[in-house]
Amino acid sequence: MKKLIFSALMLAAAFTSLQAQQDPSYSMYMFNGLFLNPAYAGSREVLNVMGIVRDQWVGIDGAPRTANLSINSPLRRDQYALGMVISDDKIGLSNTLNVTPSFAYRIRIKQSRLCFGVQASFAYYNQNNTNAELVQTGADAAYAGNQNLFVPNFGFGIYAYGKRYFVGVSAPHLLPSSLKDKTTLVIGNTPDAKMYNAYVLTAGYVIGKDPAIVKFRPTILLKYQQGLPHNIPQIDISPALLFIDRLWLGVTYRTGGDYSYIGQAIIPFLQIKVTPQLEIGYSYDAELTALKHYTSGTHELMIGYDFWYDKKRFVTPRYVKYF
Repeated sequence: MKKLIFSALMLAAAFTSLQAQQDPSYSMYMFNGLFLNPAYAGSREVLNVMGIVRDQWVGIDGAPRTANLSINSPLRRDQYALGMVISDDKIGLSNTLNVTPSFAYRIRIKQSRLCFGVQASFAYYNQNNTNAELVQTGADAAYAGNQNLFVPNFGFGIYAYGKRYFVGVSAPHLLPSSLKDKTTLVIGNTPDAKMYNAYVLTAGYVIGKDPAIVKFRPTILLKYQQGLPHNIPQIDISPALLFIDRLWLGVTYRTGGDYSYIGQAIIPFLQIKVTPQLEIGYSYDAELTALKHYTSGTHELMIGYDFWYDKKRFVTPRYVKYF
C-alpha cells in the first residue's frame, strides 16, 4: 500500500540527499556506459540500440521500476558521435521521464581513442499525490492535487578505450536544481531539496590472448554523489569470465550499504551473444542490507543490437566488443 511516508520518500529519492540515491542504478553498467558517460557514444563503432528494464526490491510496494532505451553511433566522419538515452523511472507516487541527448568528439591515438562528451538532460517529474493513502483523510492539503516539474541539466565526460580496455570519468549532471518554491511537499527553505552533483569513474581490462577459450575481465565503477551521509561513494567491483567469445559470466560486489563501506549487494550476471549482432543479459541483485528481510531481490534484463551498416570496420567475422 502506498503510505504517506513512502510518498515523501519517493520525492526525496529523485531530488534530495535524504539518505537516497538520486539517479537510477544499473547493475550491467559494463555493457553500455552511455547512461553514465556521454563520451561513450560511438565507442562500439556501429549503430547500437540497447534496452534495459530493472525491477528493484521486488516485494516492496512502490519500489523503483526503471526502463531505459539508449541509441548511439559514430557519424560518417567518425571523429564525431551522437547518442541519446530515454529513461522512465517509477518510484512510489512519482514518475520521471528523462531524455538525454549526447555528443562526443573522438581522437584516434594509435589503436585507441580518446573521447570527450557533453550531454543535455531534460527531466519531467510527475508526482501523483492524489494516489497517496493518508493516515487521516484530508490531513494534508499538499496531497490534494498532483504536481509536475520540468528540470533541465547538463553533464560532460571523458572516455578512453582500446580493444581490451576502457577508462572513463564523468559528471552526469552539474546543476544543483533546487525544489524551493516549486512544490508544496517541500517546507520552507530546506537546503536538502535539490539534486546534487554526481561524479563517476569506470574502468575495465580484458586478460587473455585472442584465441583463448576463456578470458578474464575485471571492471569497476565508483560513483560519488554530494550530499549523501558520510560522503560514502558506491563502488561496484565486477570480475567476469568470457567463454568462447560468446558468454559472459560474472559477479559484482557493491559497497555503500547502510551508508558505509560494507556490502550493499552481491550481483551475479550473464550476457550472451546470441548472434554477432544480438546480445541479451540478465542480472540479479541479492541484498546484503536490512532490506533483505523485505525483498526477494532485484531483477535486471538487457537486450542490445548492433547494426553493422559498415562491415569494413570489422577485420574478421570473430570481431568481439569486450565492452
